Amino acid sequence: MLKLGWMSTGRGPTSLALLRAVCDDIASGELDARISFVLTNRGPGEAAQSDLFQEYVKSQGLPLVAVSSSDFKKHYQGPDWRNDFDRLMSSRIERYDVDLIFLAGYMLIVSDFFCTRHVLLNLHPALPGGPTGAWQEVMDEMARTGASQAGAMVHIVTPELDRGPVASYFSFSLEGEPYAALRAAGNLSELASAIRAEEVKREFPLILTTLRALASGTIVVRGQRAFAANGSPLEHGRDLSNEVERYLAESHG
Repeated sequence: MLKLGWMSTGRGPTSLALLRAVCDDIASGELDARISFVLTNRGPGEAAQSDLFQEYVKSQGLPLVAVSSSDFKKHYQGPDWRNDFDRLMSSRIERYDVDLIFLAGYMLIVSDFFCTRHVLLNLHPALPGGPTGAWQEVMDEMARTGASQAGAMVHIVTPELDRGPVASYFSFSLEGEPYAALRAAGNLSELASAIRAEEVKREFPLILTTLRALASGTIVVRGQRAFAANGSPLEHGRDLSNEVERYLAESHG
């Protein structure tokens, strides 16, 4: 059984929907895992959506660790509030037994201390070796450079932003329509939006199929590296494109 920690600010409805999807996958038996804790950097009453998120966590009987980063920063007196905040958060989760922690809409960049002390996975909306940064920057760069493929990856979080070892990814072609017509017309803004639309609908399937692969041992994460079941390193991650497309087809069937 995969022992999973979950980190999310819970800022928007997508964060709640993803946690609900994972809990449903566990309840159905599709995912052999348990969520050992949910950590959030918002306190009760800080925002309506994060309150809904925390209420759902409690309704599922999941241990909730909620510490407001905003309040911490407001009252902080030292030289490095981010590093010290992460030390506080780390101390709050040390007692939980986990194999890894998934970042799912956690709106702070974790410190070097935190990502070297814990095994963290994160989704990034680009293929291995692709553009870094926020999703808007990624889509704009792919549209501007005429990329032939797009996708997303689940990677291990390291101090180098968006460049940690890759556990899994999916890809899809940008050669057909509507991409070719938008590229030919020089409509880069609409091209970026079209790429994002196809990428984002595959994000949940990638996360869920990756967690299933981790639970079954098809993907193994040890320390700061990802391996196949036979122990060989996954230098570029495991391609889950077929599994992602199958999940999409089944969910719409």
